Amino acid sequence: MRNMKILKRNGFTLIEILIAIFILATVLTTVYAAYTGTFKLVKYTRSSDDIYSMARTAINRMTEDMESVCKYGGSFEFVSGEIETGDFMELSFLSSSHLNFGDERSSGIAMINYSVVKGDAEDSHILKRRDELYHGEATEENEGGYILCDGLQSLTYKFYDGSEVEYDSWNSGSDLKAQKDKIPAIVFIRMDFVNLNTRDKPYSFMTKVFLPMAKNQ
Repeated sequence: MRNMKILKRNGFTLIEILIAIFILATVLTTVYAAYTGTFKLVKYTRSSDDIYSMARTAINRMTEDMESVCKYGGSFEFVSGEIETGDFMELSFLSSSHLNFGDERSSGIAMINYSVVKGDAEDSHILKRRDELYHGEATEENEGGYILCDGLQSLTYKFYDGSEVEYDSWNSGSDLKAQKDKIPAIVFIRMDFVNLNTRDKPYSFMTKVFLPMAKNQ
């Protein structure tokens, strides 16, 4: 009888076992929530870093291209136009900022074209840059080029003449006095990237590019 009492005293009751299971489940749930939360934060941080890096690269490239806008044969060519992909606009202009990725060395004035095509993800678009040496006539082929960034939700341009009058589009070949054979003095660029966590709050980047050659018009 004494031994039986000792066994009962050293054992666990059903209630104690259930409490232990409950405590273990609570601890495991807390650890799992902390783990998944950390994993989501790391994924979000990496995604944000990628977007910031792409935006910085794209804006730097576009700024350098536009700051190098120049004439060919005594005339400017700077044209914006709507494209079929959503509300996006393409942009073409002459620039001395030619990039050659081939084996042969080449330099000169190039026709730079920025266009947007549909990406694989929902509401996602790709910004492409095409760069061809200019010999007095632009090619009609708009395909090709290099991907500058993806994940774009929108890309907006605003153009300002020397009097800081704002325009939604620009065409140096038009009959409009402020634009005919001229380039904008300032180009405002806004890039919105898709935010996978909050669709209605995209990552936004903005800059103003001042075109030095506009002073010589």
